[in-house]
Amino acid sequence: MTKELVLIPEALVLATALLLLLAGRFGGVPPSLRPQLPALVAGVVLIALVLELWLGATLASLFDGGFVQDRFALFAKAAVLLAAGTAIAVADWSAEDSVSVGLAMQLLAAFGVMVAASAGDFVGLWAGLELAAAAGVVLVGLRRPDLGLRLLVAGGVATALLGIGFAFVYATAGTADLFLIRGAMELAGPTVPLAVPVLLLLGGLAVRASIAPFHIASIPAALGATPLGAGLVLGLVAAGAFIVAIKVVAVLSPVPQVFSAYLAVIAAVAMVGGGAAALAVRAPRARLAYLAVSQAGWVAAGLATNYRDGLAGALFLVGAFTLAAACGPVVLGGVEGGEASLAGMGALRPARAAGIAIAFLSLAGAPPLAGFFGEFAVAAALAQGGHFELLALGVLGSVLSVAAALGTLRVLYIQSPPEEARRGGGLALPALTALSTAGAVALFVVIAAYGVFGNPIFGLAFQGAEALGLR
Repeated sequence: MTKELVLIPEALVLATALLLLLAGRFGGVPPSLRPQLPALVAGVVLIALVLELWLGATLASLFDGGFVQDRFALFAKAAVLLAAGTAIAVADWSAEDSVSVGLAMQLLAAFGVMVAASAGDFVGLWAGLELAAAAGVVLVGLRRPDLGLRLLVAGGVATALLGIGFAFVYATAGTADLFLIRGAMELAGPTVPLAVPVLLLLGGLAVRASIAPFHIASIPAALGATPLGAGLVLGLVAAGAFIVAIKVVAVLSPVPQVFSAYLAVIAAVAMVGGGAAALAVRAPRARLAYLAVSQAGWVAAGLATNYRDGLAGALFLVGAFTLAAACGPVVLGGVEGGEASLAGMGALRPARAAGIAIAFLSLAGAPPLAGFFGEFAVAAALAQGGHFELLALGVLGSVLSVAAALGTLRVLYIQSPPEEARRGGGLALPALTALSTAGAVALFVVIAAYGVFGNPIFGLAFQGAEALGLR
């Protein structure tokens, strides 16, 4: 087996996205095939996932180290492909503005995250993250051009911060290669001229990842976008930012003084602030978004530990976060009627209600789901490193998040649905199709299985952190 075969999953995803864009532009999709298009694309993503699990196990380095296939890349790419395929399957496509564009942007965002996961230098990290973010801007702008422009401006600020940070680290190390930068950091030592650009770099990643208090543009954009666009912004783009952040922290691990305190502060703000905001709001999509903010804080807390166990826990949690945050808004559907849109859905749409419930509970960190085991792994690393204050704030944020998620479950399963005669457009139920039902069941099974098989999955995440050279 030649090592170039590891590029097949990326090539398959990118080629399908480009074909969808061309077909949508020139009307190349026959009318009889359009209803089956999401199922076909979901099948393509499933094939790419299988190929990634098979071919990705081969350790390889291509393009003079610019593309690296290791256990970290395998874990990250498998998680994003699983999340993207599940989101496509569970989507209510009657609530989307364009099927072909929605599918293409989902695939391009997944491809961007895959590029970042295998990047061996700053160029690949930047290009992959920017591609995923651009796909999010397109989907948001289809429905709300004003919010798309706002997200684009915020993204421009994030890009500028990333560029400045990358440039200064490159100037310090004299190279953009991640492996060589790590060696240079061992000789450079912590200095103020290095700490300032690193803080700018992490600030740009915090904007991309929607970590409080840098979520002021992404959350409104997600609330105004289509369900698939919201999932892309909250899930896939944030996952790309976390993957870049893990690689950057691994490179800078010889000088933890330049980033650990900063990450601890934003982690504390996100965990507690996100949980409190989720408990305060009632709209389902807003609550889900703030639950994602709170769990993103746990990822940042794992990075603040600077050790292999902490980053392995953060990587494990990124997989769980990506599944729930990318698919949660999609399984919710339109929900234009607010909380009343979910009333009684447990009886009217049981499969979709189960998908909604498990996404909320996983993002809240409720046991024994994927999000809980991810947060538990990070909590163990925090306790081991003596970060008890941060751990206490994280537990407080999780308690608030679980209380908020239980409020949504009450609406789903206990509150009576409105009478059909009074159910207007704002309270319309998502369309019931075989694909969306299967996708909702798949979402439930995948998140539950992520927790059940948490030990072997964490073992792979640990190998991923080990592949980054962490001690």
